[in-house]
Amino acid sequence: MSLGVEKWLAATHRPACLDVRSEAEFAAGHLPGAGNVPCDELTGRIHELPRRGETLFIVGGKEAERAAELLAERDRWRLEACSAPPETWPAAELVSGPPAPLWSPNAWLREHYRTLPAGGRVLDLAMGSGRNAVFLALAGYRVEGEDILPEAVEFARSLARRHQVAIEARVGDVTRADALPSSTYDGIMVFNFLDRSLLQAIAAALTPGGVLIYETFTTEQGRRVRRPRNPQWLLEPMELHDRMTEQGLEVLAYREGEAGPRRFVGSLVARRPA
Repeated sequence: MSLGVEKWLAATHRPACLDVRSEAEFAAGHLPGAGNVPCDELTGRIHELPRRGETLFIVGGKEAERAAELLAERDRWRLEACSAPPETWPAAELVSGPPAPLWSPNAWLREHYRTLPAGGRVLDLAMGSGRNAVFLALAGYRVEGEDILPEAVEFARSLARRHQVAIEARVGDVTRADALPSSTYDGIMVFNFLDRSLLQAIAAALTPGGVLIYETFTTEQGRRVRRPRNPQWLLEPMELHDRMTEQGLEVLAYREGEAGPRRFVGSLVARRPA
């Protein structure tokens, strides 16, 4: 593990930098572009780290070595740890401010989020742990998210706080009658969730000109990966495209097939006509 702070700073293409000091120590000054997950919290926040296979440069003094040992057990990243104490880092290079995201949002969202009306009100339906919601908040959108699991909502709130953005995250059953008021949202995003009884209400909840970004698993996932495998949660071929067209939405982008290792999905971007 030979990468040092000076070498990392000088690199043309820097690998992601994980600072494993406490939030207070990180806030006092950190390397530019670094993320922050304290070493003692790593095992509970693994999903905030980069995708499998990427290089991760770990800093934070002696804690960096301990963090590298913990992460090496998972065999997911190429790890470089620097145990040099922070007081030896180039002081002129240190910055303040919130941590940089080391995690990534859904790739389909990242590719198409600019189709959403700029600065609009966006609902993340069945949002899970909030990475997509926080990503859009960082991009300047007014984001609401709802999920039935309290622990998921709490994680989303914590993630937003750490990145110094505001989201309205709430616990709720998204299948209830009043979950999707008509003509309310400039954008709605749905990932890895399917309830066919909600599709009409989702389309109707968009404002004129509002955009739906949707991606979830197809029956091919059930056949080839077998998780999830219940047909109730899996799209038939062209089903998402056809159902949204039936609801009067204009399809802007659509794909169906393999979207990553062991991930077979239908992905759609559609707009309610103005």
